[in-house]
Amino acid sequence: MNEDWNEEKSGAAQPEAEHPQAEVAEEAEQPLEDQQAQADADAERRAKLKQTAKKEIREWIVALVSALVVVLLVRAFLFTVIRVDGSSMYPTLINDERLFVTVADVKLGYVERGDVVICHYPNRGRTYFVKRVVGVPGDKVCRYNGVTYVNGEPLDPLGLAAEARYDYDEYTLGEDEYFCVGDNRYDSHDSRDWNDGDASRDVGPISGDMLVGKVRHVIWPLNAIRAVE
Repeated sequence: MNEDWNEEKSGAAQPEAEHPQAEVAEEAEQPLEDQQAQADADAERRAKLKQTAKKEIREWIVALVSALVVVLLVRAFLFTVIRVDGSSMYPTLINDERLFVTVADVKLGYVERGDVVICHYPNRGRTYFVKRVVGVPGDKVCRYNGVTYVNGEPLDPLGLAAEARYDYDEYTLGEDEYFCVGDNRYDSHDSRDWNDGDASRDVGPISGDMLVGKVRHVIWPLNAIRAVE
């Protein structure tokens, strides 16, 4: 009797003990597969995001470089904006006004007597100056008794008593030389400063490659917008 009970008990208990172990094993294996799949998906998503970010950065860099190149080309060959600093062109131009300057005119050699231009001076680096062209190639300039003459016409009939000016004999401007002065004749450092005592401040005739552009309009402030003549 005891043997039958033991056999029945052991026979009934044995299969029940094995079945749960198999289920536990299967349940334990499934999460590992899911975790690996999730990890792979996350890695793929991160790789795509990284690739997208790199692509966007490259596109931004290309866009910024392209914009910079366009700006430089425009400034070099079409137009630029310059701020007036000082009173040497008063009353034509006022300190701190912004000027619209065309560059192509100068590049193509379209500079005439009377034009207001942006230029550089010898030995003064890339500093901008705004002056009026009063002498073009072939014109004759000279200075007697502190008065500067262009083709016999005095530019500053009262002389420039504020600064020591050295006279010089008549000089004919070369084929690529321009004589530029400020409209405020008694408060302007310009081409009239030539052969003076301080050679470091000499300006004299300006060569064509020192001309930057022709001043066309005042564009700021808004209440002062006007053409420049």
